[in-house]
Amino acid sequence: MFEPLDKDFFDLLSKAKAVIFPPTVTSDLYFLVKNSGVPVFPEYTLRFQYPGKIGQIFMCKNLRLPHPESVVLPRLCGLEENPYRKGIKLSFPVVVKGNWGDEGTEVFLLKTKEDFYNFLPTLKTWERSGRYGVVFQEYIPEEFDARSVVIGDTILVFFRAGGFKKNLVQEGTIIPPPQRGLKRRVVELTKRIIAKTRFNLVAIDFLFKDKKPLVNEFNFTFGRRALGEKRYETLLKKAIKKFLEEVL
Repeated sequence: MFEPLDKDFFDLLSKAKAVIFPPTVTSDLYFLVKNSGVPVFPEYTLRFQYPGKIGQIFMCKNLRLPHPESVVLPRLCGLEENPYRKGIKLSFPVVVKGNWGDEGTEVFLLKTKEDFYNFLPTLKTWERSGRYGVVFQEYIPEEFDARSVVIGDTILVFFRAGGFKKNLVQEGTIIPPPQRGLKRRVVELTKRIIAKTRFNLVAIDFLFKDKKPLVNEFNFTFGRRALGEKRYETLLKKAIKKFLEEVL
């Protein structure tokens, strides 16, 4: 990924029987290899077909996966007065997500309409820098959330408590399952997601509404604080080994 794609690269690709990508692989390189018929790990087809936070909302809708109610705004011009547009209707408090943020960097809780208007300059800054699109998501007040980490056939579930942002890099801490049956429901929904997407290297965040898990977002480059670097590497090597045994 950090070297020129020259004749030597394409000569190697023509001889490759399988390719292992890092999670930071770009969509063009991924599809260059996959469309040539070479088996690849990890499986990221739908990741790149539904890019960004907006893409993930669309993917959940198309695959009929439970997720929080959301309003997608592709461009800020959708907020301006226009007799031909349908006005946006928001209920406060509401969560706003930038289309391209990760690890909670572009996620904010707007409690009032005044917060919304005060936040508009930030949205405009994002758009001026070429980061188009925002998601307004229903606010689900809960003291905990969950993350399932998928590495090959392995599913690991962690529950987190904290403030508004419960990811470990922000405000969260790991806690035991807070209620009976929640872990089982998360595992069941994760298996359903895997069956529909074939993802085999991803961290999926869940919110809970009426004790039912909802897909909050997918993380393809994710932290390993809960899992531990050594355990992550062990599981990843195991998943890659199985993948190679199946395709070679």
